[in-house]
Amino acid sequence: MRLYWQWLNLVLLLALSLNAGAAGESTVGRLGDIEITAEEVLDSLNSLSPGERESLRADPKLVEQIVRSSLVQKLVLKEAQDKKWQEQPQIVAKIARSRDSVITESYLEDLAQPPASYPDEAELKSAYEANRERLKQPPTYRLAQIFIAEATGAEAKLAEIEALLKVKKADFDQIAKEQSQETVSAARGGEIGWVSESQIDPELRAQVEKLKLAEISAPVRLKDGWHILKLLDARASYRPTFEQVRPQLTQQLRQEKLRANSQAYLAKLLKEHPLSIQSAALEQLLQNQSSTSSRP
Repeated sequence: MRLYWQWLNLVLLLALSLNAGAAGESTVGRLGDIEITAEEVLDSLNSLSPGERESLRADPKLVEQIVRSSLVQKLVLKEAQDKKWQEQPQIVAKIARSRDSVITESYLEDLAQPPASYPDEAELKSAYEANRERLKQPPTYRLAQIFIAEATGAEAKLAEIEALLKVKKADFDQIAKEQSQETVSAARGGEIGWVSESQIDPELRAQVEKLKLAEISAPVRLKDGWHILKLLDARASYRPTFEQVRPQLTQQLRQEKLRANSQAYLAKLLKEHPLSIQSAALEQLLQNQSSTSSRP
């Protein structure tokens, strides 16, 4: 995780250098007169779950999406505040409930945090052995494609592309850039990137599994159109080593311990403070509410 944050700080430093002179020193984004700073972005990233952080590592462009979303949110917030939206009684009540929820959840999380030493080496190794099969990674493939959308003239377009691919020393990348109708991958010479076995449509998977490196598949027709695939690289199924999954196992065990500690703490509270609910009063409340709602 330390390497992840080092990488993220480099991203932000690059953004700072690109924006230097255009705004304040720490500004990494601007929407009209609304700005967002590196510190605010880091606060947003700190609030993400481990899974979301892992997604950022796989696709750094997601950081830009977070900045964009934060700027839009700040713009909407400014408009709402200018109209004193936060002073409406129902909004005041919602804010109070949210405040109570944040205080409660953060307090409970702090109380239930396992010690820094948890889990120890023996507990980690035991978890690794218990999850050996679950940790097994499926085969993955790095693919490129040429896509022809299902539409009038699609078969003629397909025939044209097949003819281009049959030319001696045909350049798949260039043909994909010029002919593929899936614009995102087309801009990258047709490259889709790495996908796992389960992420590939079964009809396409049957073709992919038979391909050799750099080989091109026959066209496959799906509901959306025709797909011609090229296998750029492949990785066989494997089981990661203990050291490779140590960070994930540590995070998983700490989260499980946190939940267990939270449940134990709540059980203790309920034991010390017996719970009593007036069912008749609740039933009457619901009846009154129903009567009020049904009035014209």
